[in-house]
Amino acid sequence: MKIEKLPLDDFPSGIYTFDQDKRITSWNAPMTRLTGYHAEEMIESDADRVPLYDMEQNPFDLMACIREDQMPFLSRTLYVRDTDGKFRSCFVQAKVMDRIPGAFVLVTVSDISEEICCDIQKSSQRRDMAHQFHGIVGNSKGMLELFKLIELAADSTANVLISGESGTGKELVAKAIHNHGSRKDRPFVTVSCSALPETLLESELFGHVKGSFTGAYKDKVGKFESANGGTIFLDEIGDISPVIQLKLLRVIQEKSFERVGDNRKIDVDIHIITATNKNLRTLVTEGLFREDLYYRLKVFPIQTIPLRNRKNDIPLLVAHFIDEFNISTGKPIRGVSENALRLILNYCWPGNVRELENCIEYAFAMTSGDQIDLFDLPQDIRIDHLRDEACHDSVGTIERNHLPSAQTLLPKGSMASTYRRVPIAKNELIRLIEANGGNKSETARQLGISRVGLWKKMKSMGVEI
Repeated sequence: MKIEKLPLDDFPSGIYTFDQDKRITSWNAPMTRLTGYHAEEMIESDADRVPLYDMEQNPFDLMACIREDQMPFLSRTLYVRDTDGKFRSCFVQAKVMDRIPGAFVLVTVSDISEEICCDIQKSSQRRDMAHQFHGIVGNSKGMLELFKLIELAADSTANVLISGESGTGKELVAKAIHNHGSRKDRPFVTVSCSALPETLLESELFGHVKGSFTGAYKDKVGKFESANGGTIFLDEIGDISPVIQLKLLRVIQEKSFERVGDNRKIDVDIHIITATNKNLRTLVTEGLFREDLYYRLKVFPIQTIPLRNRKNDIPLLVAHFIDEFNISTGKPIRGVSENALRLILNYCWPGNVRELENCIEYAFAMTSGDQIDLFDLPQDIRIDHLRDEACHDSVGTIERNHLPSAQTLLPKGSMASTYRRVPIAKNELIRLIEANGGNKSETARQLGISRVGLWKKMKSMGVEI
């Protein structure tokens, strides 16, 4: 039998697929390293043969769980048992697919066992693991593609428009473009376009002459003049007024501008980089943004990646922030516990990398030991199990795919699950109950389960009821 080699054999996570008959159709090299089972013996066998177990180490049926929760995807922490009988804690994501030939469900399995946590805790190993590009951390497929775009943009004089959600590192991308290009020894000037009203922003960008308006007691050099020969980064470009839009268009077209209150032209040579978390195309359609300026700005478009779409980078980012805060605070934090890392991986991070950084900074303030534990993390992250539908949009770093009509295989007539159940160890459950003063209803709410579900969990763990 010919075994089809997956193009993602070098992917850090295990990947396999199975069809509607639950026959395994592909199996990559990391799955072999995780389980000890080879592709030759797994392909065409039943998907139930994959050694997945729940937190109580009972066999886990992926398809049955997808059908039960009525969701075309699944994200949770499970155990994988290898051929030697060893259990590894893994973050498993499964998604119903319709665009991969021969595949019905695609599954990624990321090892978050204690061994991985220990590796992350070693500073020298962390630096070897992390792929940094001008201060941007990541080694997922999407991030490597982003790094390539940055290199191409740095070699060009074309205007760059960086789009993406808040907290995804748009300013870091702009700085990387500047630092990687021929202008790296020239000024890099940043302007937040949403921070100032129109009149002050105009003066901030273009400068003014003495007496041009009330309060103009002396001449002022604007940001464009200061950035001459280098790069100007205009953040939140979607917030500028029609007047500023027109003036910016003239700067791009004529490569010159005038200070407020002056008629003398000042020539400039500047690489213009802009950024926005808004859809400028929509603003153009609504008449809120000039179409000619829009096309002038997006000569070289770059899209940043939400953290939920590159979860394999999260351990690298956590290690990176721990290194940074160890230096700034003087604390000797070695890393994070397995349970804390599990929760960090399960969370959807609507605030993206910035929120993750704030989370680690908070944990540094909370922890009294040399390791960040589950209860050192912010409470809203611990109890906010499912913030919005955006959490459902990814499987590791696998690109988005349309949801199939195969959703009809899911049971009809009932509501989808509205809570993500965070796995919790016995000692953590006891601590949570004690922290809530023995209030079982509040404990169940924080865990995202019913009181009956909490009772069953306590009984199965041997916690006194």
